[in-house]
Order: sequence, then C-alpha cells, then structure tokens
Amino acid sequence: MKKFMDKFMDLIEKYLMPLAQKMAQNRYLSAMKDSFVYAMPFIIVGSLFLVAINLPLTNPDLPIYSEAYTNFINNYKDLLTQPFYVSMGVMSLFVAFGVGASLAGEYGLNKITGGFLSLYTFMLTSSRLAWIPMADADRVSKIFHKDGGWMPVMDGRYLDAKGLFTAIIGGFIAIEIYRFLVSKDLTVKLPDSVPPAIVKSFELMVPIIFVTFLFHPIGLIAESQGQFLPQFVMDMFQPLVSASDSLPAVLGILTIVHVLWFAGLHGVNVVIAIINPIILSNLDANQAALQAGEALPHIFAGGFLDAFVYLGGSGATLGLAIAMARSKNDRLNAVGKIATIPGLFNINEPIIFGAPIVGNPILFIPFLFVPMINATIAWYATKLGLVGKIVSLVPWTTPGPIGALFATNFSVGAFILSASLIGLSYVLYTPFLRAYERELEKETEEETAMETADDSVTVEG
Repeated sequence: MKKFMDKFMDLIEKYLMPLAQKMAQNRYLSAMKDSFVYAMPFIIVGSLFLVAINLPLTNPDLPIYSEAYTNFINNYKDLLTQPFYVSMGVMSLFVAFGVGASLAGEYGLNKITGGFLSLYTFMLTSSRLAWIPMADADRVSKIFHKDGGWMPVMDGRYLDAKGLFTAIIGGFIAIEIYRFLVSKDLTVKLPDSVPPAIVKSFELMVPIIFVTFLFHPIGLIAESQGQFLPQFVMDMFQPLVSASDSLPAVLGILTIVHVLWFAGLHGVNVVIAIINPIILSNLDANQAALQAGEALPHIFAGGFLDAFVYLGGSGATLGLAIAMARSKNDRLNAVGKIATIPGLFNINEPIIFGAPIVGNPILFIPFLFVPMINATIAWYATKLGLVGKIVSLVPWTTPGPIGALFATNFSVGAFILSASLIGLSYVLYTPFLRAYERELEKETEEETAMETADDSVTVEG
C-alpha cells in the first residue's frame, strides 16, 4: 500500500501538480473565477426571489395548497419577479464587467475602465435597441407611455446565462486590445493639469473605437444570419455543456478536485472557473422551465454539488468530523470537535489540514470515493424523480440539507436525501478512521519505545 501511494504521489507531483499550478495562476481563469465571485451575491438573491414566487403551494390537488398565496402570486407575480430579472436575468452583464475588471487588474490597467470596456463589448454584440410603436394593452400603456406613441426596447434574451460565453470571450479580447494599445502608447493624451480620473477615462477612447470597429460588424454579420452572436457561441459550446450534464462528467470533476486537495491544492478553486459557466447555464434553463411550468431539463445545475456532495466541504467531510469527534484518540477527537461546527457550514480546512487528509493515504481513499458515491446516489435519485432538480442558488455555506431544500424549490425528498448522505458519509469514513487510529497508536508506541531506549542509553552512559 505504501509503495503504491508513494508512486501515486510521484505521478501527481510530476504531472498533475505543475498543470494545476499553471491553471491556478492563469490570468484568464483567474478573471473568470473573479467575475463569478462578483456576480454570485446578485445571482443568489435573484434565485431566492424566484423560489419565493414559485413555491409548491398553488396546486389545489396537494395538501399544502394555499389559496391566499395563490391569489397573491397571481396578482403580483410580475412585480415580484423584478429582482430576479435584474440579477439572474442579466447575469452576463455582471460577468462581463467582472471579467474585464479582473483581467485589466492582472495587467496593471485601470480595473473600472477595463470592466466598462468589457461590458460595452458584450452589449455591442448581444443586444439591440430599437424604437417600436407602443402596444395598445392597458398594462403596457401604463408602464411605458410616452408622448408620441413610441417606446425604446432593448432585446434582453441573451443577457442571462445564454450570453455567458460571449461575455467571457469578448471581455478577454477587449482587454487584450486595451493592453496592446496602452503598451504601444496609442491612447489619447491630455495635459498633466487634467485630473487623473479624467485622464484614465480618455485613455479608453481609442480602445473603444477599436472594439467598436471589430465587434459591431461581427454582431451585424451574426444578425444577418438570423441570430445574435451569443446564440452562435452557445451552439459552439453546446456539445461541452451537454456532455457536462452527465454522471461520468460529474465523477470526473470530483476526481480532479479531490486528487488536487490530496496534493495540497484547493481543488475547487482550480476547476470552478471552468465549470461555473456550465452549471449556471444549466441553472438558467431550469429556471426558465420552472417559470413556464415545464419539466426541468438539467440535473447538474447550480449548487448540485453543494446540496448533495460537498456535505461539510470537499470530500463530504462532515461525516468524518463527527466520527473524529467520537474518536478515542485524543488528537483526532480534539480536531473532530473543533471541525464539526465549521463543517456544518461546509468549511473543512480544519479537517483537511488537521487530520490531516493532505498526503494521508488512509483517509484519501474515502475522501475521494465518498463524494463520488454521494453524487451517484443523488444523480439517480434526481433522475428517478425522488428529489427535485436544482432551480436556485443558495450560499455555499448553507448547511447541506437546508441548502438542498431551498435549491430544489422545497423538495422534501432533497432534504431527506442530503441528511441521509451525511449519515452515509459517517458510516463510510468510520472504518478508515479506525485504521488510521491504529496507525497513530502504532506510531506512538514506536516513538515511546525509541524514547525509552534513548533514556536507557543515557542512564547507562
């Protein structure tokens, strides 16, 4: 076993570690990750509003039917959905700005102007504003009425998750143009007496012109073919998105994440930039289906891993923390007691570095396979309709069963499954923890024997 693990560690250090470190340091992946970090609070709040106005209380055939809630939603649903539409519904705007700001910062450029340039690039290709005759409907007239009978309308179909890939790619290109022009000193120059903020603002004028002449024709060409550019980009990435919504893809992601953790790298941080556009696109499709009263299409969406897999953090270590808190080994018992409370909120660094799991071949086995078992059970339970699919984002620090309940629009089956998987992880971790306890006891006995032998030599001397 030890020889096998030594060879395994050698392979990780030789091949996987350099690749993972390059990915973690890659400025583009870093910009993607930062952009979703910036956007996530808005997305979470918008998702919670969507859940609040789609509670399963409107079906008169169900025992939880509420006539008061149904009437309230029927009368005010349009108004209540506004926070959703201006957060989750336009998430690509947040991401576009975040990508530009982060990548500009990586190059030492002004982050604010970089963010606006990226946002401008996205809007140039992904939406169209037009003045149209005002409809005769009373509701539209009350909201949009302007003298002259015309109103400005901006097409927002691709401002949600469908525009994510375009926002990211366009942001990268825009900031590279910005960086190149600044490096070649091809910017508008103003006298030294002009305030720095205005100088930075005018510095962006030449990049804006270049971006306009590059992206505006591209957007027009796409529209001449009957689609906005984001649809073409989505079609290009569709095979990747479709392939990702499968159990083998989820297991592959989990393998990478947990092998990296075993080697001491934050596995989630390495891969999150890549999977975020996918799971948010799938979440957007589920939310659209929920709004339309249709069947939800995707399992691997939003916080699926948080709800059913990362129970206690990567490795589903809440079960291990509970088992350690019951351990007879003083050190493991102390670490387990300290780690249980953070583990309830999916924070598990005390376990990963305190047990430790990093570099520990005994605990690595369940650390890798318990999440994969959880994911497999949750996948088929969802596929069979025993639990609801993910329709909203909740903060990743939300305790697993509660997060699963909220994320699935109050699916009681999801709550029960998530709680049961915590119990299962406790059961699966326990025999490996017992083996680790025996290993620690053996090491302690050997150290005691060596100290006794050293003392005897000293006395005799």
